[in-house]
Amino acid sequence: MIYWLIRFINSYRQYVIFTILLLFSLFFLSLNDSKEISNLRKASFIFYGLIDYIKSPLDDFFHLRSEFEILKKENTELTQQLLRLKEYEKERNELLELLNFEKSNPIKLINARIILKSSDPVRNKFIINKGRNDGVKLNATVFSYSGLIGYISDLTSNYSVVYTINNLNIRISVKNARSGALGILSWDGEKFKIYNVNKSADVKEGDLFVTSEFSSLFPAGLPVARVTYASRASETLFYDITAKSACDFSEVKFCLVELSDLEKQKLNFLLNQSE
Repeated sequence: MIYWLIRFINSYRQYVIFTILLLFSLFFLSLNDSKEISNLRKASFIFYGLIDYIKSPLDDFFHLRSEFEILKKENTELTQQLLRLKEYEKERNELLELLNFEKSNPIKLINARIILKSSDPVRNKFIINKGRNDGVKLNATVFSYSGLIGYISDLTSNYSVVYTINNLNIRISVKNARSGALGILSWDGEKFKIYNVNKSADVKEGDLFVTSEFSSLFPAGLPVARVTYASRASETLFYDITAKSACDFSEVKFCLVELSDLEKQKLNFLLNQSE
């Protein structure tokens, strides 16, 4: 009998399970109006409402957090784009200034981009994207529209090394553009100093010093540095002068390289002075 029952269940187990579930359903339907079922239904509604009450703010929080992250990312991207646009505008204005200077200047010049800057406070150098193939020569003067940068110390066919004026071993003969007072400008590792300016000379803070006609390396008249401090208080016969370079070496991205012969320029200058 038991064997037959087991065999019957195995053969018709789907129908047996369906019948059992149907009987349970009918049983619970018969209890539909009972107090226990009613209380259970109320408890389930309360529980569901409580879960929904807790869940809704959490859903809103995570949704807002997701939107915040998206907006934060978009804001970062827009900020980067704005910075790039400002940088492009700055480079464009600098390049326009150089091109205008190049057109208005009788000296033969070529513009170049600064592609690398060294950070050595003793021997500062730039590398530019113009070289021998572009007509650049050793010792050629390099400057921006705002002031003197340095000179070509080494070059290849397509690139050149610029030895900037903020180096310890460079001395430049300079002249006060306002009063004509002469001096020697050099870099002490932290700032520019102007030496050998006699105390009887007229020097004020804000005065611009330019390359003088006595410079053996640079043509005359190029802006070099502006006085930030000038005092006669020292015990020597000369001023104590501190200056700031006319060219901002940290910001400059383009430059002009002189292609004309410096000796010919100096000869023309002396001839004009003698007339």
